[in-house]
Amino acid sequence: MVRVVPIELETTFAEGTVNAFLVIGKTISLVDTGNPGKESFQQFKAKLEENGVRLSDLDQIVLTHIHIDHSGGIPYIQQEIDVPIYVHEMASGPLNADRDDFEKAQQFFRDFITGCGANFDEHIVRRRYRKENWRNVEYLREGDTVRLGGAEFKVVHVPGHSQSDILLWNQESGISFAGDHLIKAFSVNAFIEPPDPGERERPKPLLQYRDSLKKVRQLPLATIYPGHGEVFFDHIALIDQRFQEQEKRCNQILHILEDGAKTIYEINRQMYPHLHGQSVFLGLSQIQGHLDLLVSRQQVRFEQQGLIMIYHAI
Repeated sequence: MVRVVPIELETTFAEGTVNAFLVIGKTISLVDTGNPGKESFQQFKAKLEENGVRLSDLDQIVLTHIHIDHSGGIPYIQQEIDVPIYVHEMASGPLNADRDDFEKAQQFFRDFITGCGANFDEHIVRRRYRKENWRNVEYLREGDTVRLGGAEFKVVHVPGHSQSDILLWNQESGISFAGDHLIKAFSVNAFIEPPDPGERERPKPLLQYRDSLKKVRQLPLATIYPGHGEVFFDHIALIDQRFQEQEKRCNQILHILEDGAKTIYEINRQMYPHLHGQSVFLGLSQIQGHLDLLVSRQQVRFEQQGLIMIYHAI
């Protein structure tokens, strides 16, 4: 049996804090690393030391996904220790992206925001190209097994929030690490992302997320350690609640479209009037996902007018 020690770290994101976890048993493993930046890394090291653990005690790092608030500590950790880093194989594209790949991704987001009927100069999240130079990266697939603290955890691929999301599940104890796939405190966003390498069509993340929720609902999980907030236990009730919330958003969108065809940005202004600047992307992404769902149900159709997508209720 392993002992799980949550490491709660401050973050500048809206969630307020982010979780990493020490898994202590025959060995000591780390799940997620927290934010980028020297200040966050020093906070991380201090919390390890409070629990009698040094970086040199770690045998490996497993990432639930590669969003920056969960993987940002990797460059700093690797300046001090050299241990394997396990991450889902869908992370290989972003981790190995060159400048050309980066520019293509940025152009995708410009086109997406423009297609929503919004001004990309005002609402795009600006990023700088940075080559990732992680060492000893090992890629995981659905059904693989990793050892955390010496105990076996199954890898469950749960795309939706991101393409690289995984849930780690110990079949004997029911202990699981859910990352941002499932959080009790709030509903996560299924983020719009560029097409996978070699693909022309972008993923439909809310449809993926719903499939992932259905898959996880069937698992006999017991204690769930999320990427943000407190540990929880009844994942089935929480998943059912998330499905209900999605249905509510779909109904909101259909109600808005009763007044006539709308762009995604126009829908966003009615549903999320509090979002401004770069945070508007969160609303656009959320609405696009639900429109994908409504299109799949043949409740909504769309047409392209120039660069802009217009959505109609059927």
